Amino acid sequence: MIQLSSFMWATAIFFGVMGFLRGWTRELIAMAGVLLAIFALFQFDSFLRSTVFVLMDPAQSFWIQALIFIIFVFVVYNANEIDDDHSGDEFDLQESLLGSIAGLINGYLVGGTLWYFLDINEYPIPQVLAPAIDSPSGQSIGAMPLVLLSGVSGGGDSLAIVVVVLLVVVLYIA
Repeated sequence: MIQLSSFMWATAIFFGVMGFLRGWTRELIAMAGVLLAIFALFQFDSFLRSTVFVLMDPAQSFWIQALIFIIFVFVVYNANEIDDDHSGDEFDLQESLLGSIAGLINGYLVGGTLWYFLDINEYPIPQVLAPAIDSPSGQSIGAMPLVLLSGVSGGGDSLAIVVVVLLVVVLYIA
């Protein structure tokens, strides 16, 4: 059986490799989009649960949340490919290494958010079991991005601050 924490970190490594190939500027822009998607889904979660998801079973709720999030990630990762005028640039190791770090963070955000959706919907997929408390995944539940970024109050204040700061940085870079 694969641990969900292993899935989260494998996703981070995969995105880290992508970040190495794409460079840090593109990954930072993608990070802003991924965080904005996470913020939007987090802020509208209670509204969606009380209006739309109340009519569905938890598996459908999970798949809708995951699909919306994956579409956001797909669009964000492909949006800056349209104006790609750096195709002839030479290889820059520093940009690639910084890109891999930003990609690792993006992968952590993507994998951890998908795990969070599984968790809040009480693991509705029969093949995915809730982690046992003494398992590595059970001990890593507190390391999911939305758990860390929702802040002490759980209201998402830390997430809002991170989104605003990152958007300012991206606007400065772009």
